[in-house]
Amino acid sequence: MMTVRLAIFAWIGLMALLALTVSSTLLPLGMWNTVLNLAFATGKAVIIGLIFMHLRRSGILVSLTVLALGLWLGILLLMTLVDVLNR
Repeated sequence: MMTVRLAIFAWIGLMALLALTVSSTLLPLGMWNTVLNLAFATGKAVIIGLIFMHLRRSGILVSLTVLALGLWLGILLLMTLVDVLNR
């Protein structure tokens, strides 16, 4: 069961990452702005998955499925990056 304290900490973390995402648009980082925003989005997804979707207390099959999904998503993002950089 999720406690109110844990939900408040998750909300604070999500709001902090949102503020970092919005403020990063004001920095002239070029290509690295996209990389930084993807890192922030990954952090938000991890917070949502672990706390609100209760993946911390899930079984081994669910954990392996999430791990396989993350690996597959990483492969697709890497292949997209290689394609964009080689054009």
